[in-house]
Amino acid sequence: MKTQRASWPRNVLVIILSGAALISLIAALLSQHQKNPAPLGPRPFGLDDKDILLYMEAIAKIRENASFLKADTTREQIVEESVRSYLSEKDPSSDYLSREEYRRFKSAQDDRYVGIGMEIKKERDGRIFCVPYAGGPAAQAGIAVGDELKTIDGIPVRGKSIFALASLARGKPGTEVGFVVSTKNGVERKVKVRRSAITLDSVSPLKLGETRVIKISSFTRDTRDKLRRMLKSWANGQPIVIDLRGNAGGDLHAAIDCAMLFLAKGKRIVSIETRNRPKSYDSNAAAENESSAIYLWQDDATASAAEVFIAALTENGRAVSIGKRTFGKGTMQDIIELSDGSAIVLTTGRLETPRGVSYDGDGLAPTHAISGGTTAYAAKVEELTGATSNLRRSK
Repeated sequence: MKTQRASWPRNVLVIILSGAALISLIAALLSQHQKNPAPLGPRPFGLDDKDILLYMEAIAKIRENASFLKADTTREQIVEESVRSYLSEKDPSSDYLSREEYRRFKSAQDDRYVGIGMEIKKERDGRIFCVPYAGGPAAQAGIAVGDELKTIDGIPVRGKSIFALASLARGKPGTEVGFVVSTKNGVERKVKVRRSAITLDSVSPLKLGETRVIKISSFTRDTRDKLRRMLKSWANGQPIVIDLRGNAGGDLHAAIDCAMLFLAKGKRIVSIETRNRPKSYDSNAAAENESSAIYLWQDDATASAAEVFIAALTENGRAVSIGKRTFGKGTMQDIIELSDGSAIVLTTGRLETPRGVSYDGDGLAPTHAISGGTTAYAAKVEELTGATSNLRRSK
């Protein structure tokens, strides 16, 4: 991590950053700070020299006169802070990575490094919340869904890039990383988590009394094949229960492929709204099972690709969902490297359900809301399957 930068009052930043084409402007400015600057090329969005001069003049005046600024604050630091502030103001999932932060992030992707089995979500106000994978190291250490993350190894996290924070959490297997988290009741506590390779099986069978359950802990490249093989033991008409509680997501395309196992050809699965070319994914093959009733278990830790799977089945009338409102992670981000070695993280797409509903930040409401643990979920399935059986007998 770089040395801690000066903290900028938001109202000052808004004044500085209110001009048109700001991101393009700052990207151009950053390229000028290279040791061997490259030509800027065609000016995007009508950017001209007076825009650059105005921005540079504002930076110069701030450095000369601002009482809140440290004496050794550089022009580069101000540019970095302004980009970061602008992005976080507009979208909590977009961010800026300094050269050092981006270098750390890329290094952390090395196969020799492992994580702690947890995703994190950044709110608009800069707070960071935990979404640990069920059964993973973070969950086993006592970190719960919805805990607010305060520090990683003593480094305050509020307002920082989740990609930079992810690189801090990753490390060599067997090493420990320390967290301070705050519960939903506001109680702060310290937690030590040992880094380890995540070997959770993405698909596993469960048996609760007479109820057979398929647990999908995450969506990976092999989830569809595993799910398909497991479904071969189901007789047509036998209820299918899929437990997605604690499923923080995974591979979007894996979730799309899994949804195709249950949907007729041509049924909409998900749409991705982008600035340039919206894209939709429809089922392109016949369903493996079209007759069994499907019951999906969800909770407040069900997120991202798991939400895509749930929305595809419920909005196409193929399943009903049971539990709590889901987490609400319905966006896609791209990392775009800048010419000085830093990078911007931009939300480039928003996910929409088959009916065109955007659920980012809101989550998906269950068809049948319940509270309680696994026993309550299983009891609801028994109630619903009984009602279904009675309905069939009456026809």
